[in-house]
Amino acid sequence: MNVTHAPPRPQRVPAEQEVRYYMRTPAVTINIAAPLSDALALMREHDVRRLPCVIDTGELRGMITQGDIRGADVMRIAGLDPLDVAEALRTVKVYEVMTEDPIGIAPETGLREAAMLMIENKIGGLPVVDENNHVVGIITESDLFEILVQQLEPREPEA
Repeated sequence: MNVTHAPPRPQRVPAEQEVRYYMRTPAVTINIAAPLSDALALMREHDVRRLPCVIDTGELRGMITQGDIRGADVMRIAGLDPLDVAEALRTVKVYEVMTEDPIGIAPETGLREAAMLMIENKIGGLPVVDENNHVVGIITESDLFEILVQQLEPREPEA
């Protein structure tokens, strides 16, 4: 199973615009064989909405989001017994609902390119992987908004 990587761009971005300086690291990941209940618990514990899914060697295989798990809330609202919902979350495995073969980017990828990939693919985050496809970080739309806000910060007039 290969991860789709962003195509290399001929132009070089200034080092200060590389994702490596803005990504969240270490990324919180989950094993693809873990139950959905573990994924949900990790998301709540770390206040994140998506997790890169890895195999035992640490290689990226997928992404799972709160939206992927949200079906459980729908089951509860529809009147299913909360114990049944809890059991389903313990029984269903991450690999059964994750998005396979996510787009992964290198730490040297430029912020603009990362943002364009998110826009073009309608996704909210990108796992950052090394040359061995191990997750080294994650960059999300929230991170990009924070960078934008910092750039738009009103500057003090020079005296």
